[in-house]
Amino acid sequence: MVAWFTVASLFIAYIFSFIDRMIIGLLVEPMKADLEISDTQISLLQGLAFAVFYTIAGIPIARLIDRATRVRIVSTGIAVWSLMTMVCGLSQQYWHLFLARIGVGIGEATLSPAAYSIISDSFSPRRLGVAMGVYVLGSSVGAGLAFLIGAVVIALISSTGEVVVPFLGPVRAWQAAFLYVGAPGLLISLLFVFIPEPARRLTGKSAHVAATTLEVWRFSRANARSLLGICIGVGLVNMAAFAAISWLPVLYMRAHGFELAEAGYMAGAALIVGGMIGLLGGGWICDRLGGTPRDRVRVSAWAVAIGIAAGVTFPLVSSATLSAALFVLFFSACSVPAGSAVSAIQQIVPNDMRATVSAVYLFFVSIIGMTLGPTATAMIGDIYFPGGDGIRYAVSIVAGLGMAVATGLLLLAGSVLKRPVNDPRSPLPEAGSPS
Repeated sequence: MVAWFTVASLFIAYIFSFIDRMIIGLLVEPMKADLEISDTQISLLQGLAFAVFYTIAGIPIARLIDRATRVRIVSTGIAVWSLMTMVCGLSQQYWHLFLARIGVGIGEATLSPAAYSIISDSFSPRRLGVAMGVYVLGSSVGAGLAFLIGAVVIALISSTGEVVVPFLGPVRAWQAAFLYVGAPGLLISLLFVFIPEPARRLTGKSAHVAATTLEVWRFSRANARSLLGICIGVGLVNMAAFAAISWLPVLYMRAHGFELAEAGYMAGAALIVGGMIGLLGGGWICDRLGGTPRDRVRVSAWAVAIGIAAGVTFPLVSSATLSAALFVLFFSACSVPAGSAVSAIQQIVPNDMRATVSAVYLFFVSIIGMTLGPTATAMIGDIYFPGGDGIRYAVSIVAGLGMAVATGLLLLAGSVLKRPVNDPRSPLPEAGSPS
C-alpha cells in the first residue's frame, strides 16, 4: 500500500513537472507577438535552455541521490522548478525567460533519477513494468494537461488580453498561464516531507554507501552496447516525440485553422489518450512476457517500428480528426519505451549506482530529444518551409527519421541482452534479480 501511495505521489509530481515544462508549447503565438521572436528562438526555450542544464545538473544530483534521502531531494526539486515556472510568468524580455527556463530544468533534474530508484526498490521485477508505467504516464498526462489548462486560461481571458493577478497586478495571458500552473507545485513539494524513504534492496537499509565513480564507469563500459543502444535509441524516440509535441498546437493552428484554445483542447486530449495506451499497455505486455530486460527492450523496438508511418503522416493529412487519431497511434508507440526501456535499465544496473546511470540515461534522452527535437524542427521549418503551414513538413521529417533509426538501435540493444549482464564487481548480486 505504501509502495503504490509513493508511486501515486511521484506520478502527481511528474504530471506537474511536465505541465511546467510543456506549457510553453501552447503559448508560442502570443509570446512571439509580445516578445517579437522567431520559431527558432522559441525552440531554444523549449529545448536548449531547459535540457542542457537539466542534464548537466542531473549527474551530480544523481550522485547525491545514490547517497542521501531521496524523498527529501524530490521535495526540494519540486519547490525549485515550481518557483522558476512562476518566474517565467514575470518575465518581460526573452533573456529573462531563457534564464528562468534554466532554473526549471535544474529543479526537474531531481525527480526522475530519484523516482526510478525509489520505484525499483518498492516493487519486484515482475511488477516493475506497470509501476514504472504509472509513474512515466505522468509525462503524457502532464503534457496534455499543460495544453488543456493553458487553453482554459487563454479562453477565459482572451477577450481582455490580460488578467489581474493578486499582488502583481495586470499581466498578459501567457504570463498568467505560467503563474497559475507553477503555483500548485509548492504545495505538492510538501507532500514528500511525509513520505517514508524506502529501504534500498541491495543493503536492506535506507542509507548505504554508493558505488564509486570508477565502479560506475567500469560497469557502464562493460555493458556499453546494451546501455548505449537503449540510451541513444530512446533519445531518438524522444526527439521524434518532442518534435511533434512542441509544435502540435501550432500545427493545428497553422495547418487546420484552429483557434489557440481549440488547438490546446485537441492536442491535450490526444497526448493523454496516447500516453495511457502506450505506457500502461506497454508495461503490462512486458510484465506478461516475463519482465526481463530483453523483453522490455524488444517490445519497445517493435512498438516504435509500428509508429513510424503514423509519425510521418499525421502532420500531413488534411483532416484534423484523422491527424489527431494518427497522432494518438504515433504517441502511443513513442510512449512504450519511455516506461519499458527505462525499466530494463533499472533491472540491468546494480542498486548502488542506479540513480547515477539513470541520470546518464536522462542526459542522452534529454540532449537528443528535448534539444534536437524542437530546434531541428523549427530550423527545418524556418529554412526550407518558411511561412504558412510549413511546420507540418518539418515535424513529419524529424518524427519519421527519429523513429526509424531508433528502431534499429533498440533491436540491436535487445539482441545484446541475450547474454547475461557483465558486472565487473564481486560479490554483488546479479543485476535485475530480486533481493
